[in-house]
Amino acid sequence: MASKVNCLITNSEEGRGAFAVRTDTDEGVYIPQSIAERLELEEFDEVTAIIVKNQQRPDPPWMAIKAKRVGQEDDSLGA
Repeated sequence: MASKVNCLITNSEEGRGAFAVRTDTDEGVYIPQSIAERLELEEFDEVTAIIVKNQQRPDPPWMAIKAKRVGQEDDSLGA
């Protein structure tokens, strides 16, 4: 089941996607390269993400399927 959560970016490398921490539970979240590059994510950026259980690997336990920067005027979460 998908959830909408706020996340803090902890690591972002060009061409590799980004990693974040959920602000509500401190659990890890993987943000795929396509989303990370579109948002130009850097460490300490805050995003609102739609997340699902990470089916590709056990760690991190969550993966973003859509995201936007916190405070972004456009209220649609782009993929």
